[in-house]
Amino acid sequence: MSIIGDAGTDYLYPRRDDLRPILETALDAVVVMKSDGIVADWNDRAAAVFGWSREEAVGRVMADLVIPERYREAHRKGLRRYLESGKGEVVGRRIEVSGLRKNGEEFLVELSISPIQDRENILFIGFLRDITELQALRLARAELGRGMRRMAMGEMAASIAHEIKQPLAAISANGNAGLRWLTRATPDIERACDVLKRIVSDTQHASEVIDGIRSMFKNEGQAKTMQDVNELIREALTLVRTEVENQHVSICTELSAELPQVPANQIQLRQVMVNLITNAVDAMSAVTNRARVLRIKTEEHKLDGVLITVEDSGVGIEPQNLDRIFDTFFTTKSQGMGMGLSICRSIVESHEGHLSVAAAQPHGSIFHVSLPTGTIRPKVKPGS
Repeated sequence: MSIIGDAGTDYLYPRRDDLRPILETALDAVVVMKSDGIVADWNDRAAAVFGWSREEAVGRVMADLVIPERYREAHRKGLRRYLESGKGEVVGRRIEVSGLRKNGEEFLVELSISPIQDRENILFIGFLRDITELQALRLARAELGRGMRRMAMGEMAASIAHEIKQPLAAISANGNAGLRWLTRATPDIERACDVLKRIVSDTQHASEVIDGIRSMFKNEGQAKTMQDVNELIREALTLVRTEVENQHVSICTELSAELPQVPANQIQLRQVMVNLITNAVDAMSAVTNRARVLRIKTEEHKLDGVLITVEDSGVGIEPQNLDRIFDTFFTTKSQGMGMGLSICRSIVESHEGHLSVAAAQPHGSIFHVSLPTGTIRPKVKPGS
């Protein structure tokens, strides 16, 4: 039979009689609803997620079973609108909504709805996925991001205060000395010129300190343990799954099965991967005339290292910006802080690794992260 689309287009789809095998084998909760809002079918996964058995659910009003009460009127209005006009805001899309379990507990659900024609009637098939764990990962990611930003600004303030205190004090002292030489009854031009030269030198020193503030994230107190890079990449992909799907990005991974582990701080290195993947997805958001593809590859590098490659098919980086892309406060995003890639490079360098970028062919950018492998050696304090 056929799906009824918003534009009246028909797509082949199984009849209602053929739905049971699909329901029985689906990994997601599947709910079949009739046009009057009554549950026509309900698979075992739906029973596990919502707590209602198939016998309890079939024949009941679906909204009363799985939709929190405050949203039921909106559901009924949306159903009537679709039956009258063939158009629905949620049909054919993947959305996140609140679900309701039998015990009254609300939880986050990922939902997609497809209408099908069953003889003379319309059925609605809802595919639902409990994303409570994903929401927890999102919250953890958000907290990690806030922590990284707090650490970034705190370390930046401390580094700037410490590193430029001396050149600023010297500038002030030399400025006062210059004023004294110039305001004497007989101005001493030669000495005034000398202190002005020192002021210029101290100003350049302060500027160099600010430009090189990336090292603020080389925190020696962060513990490193042996990490599986492939697993960190998989975790990062889980964290950004929603963004990847919303931007219709295809993920191609080539993760070496024989990859050695690396000594790393798990949270920091995973955040590097999250940032690189998120940047790649953002770079492809404006692409409309070709596939949006993100390629991630891991392999052994030289004799004692691991190489991670993150390649996108996005708009790429302007050649004149390739050398500046890792600079603190430099950004090509209208609302960016210019901190992300600078932080990434600082983290990679604190792991004795290297982060670089190049233009991909024919489109996009390629980021390379190289990390050393081997035994973690304890830090030796000076004088010990």
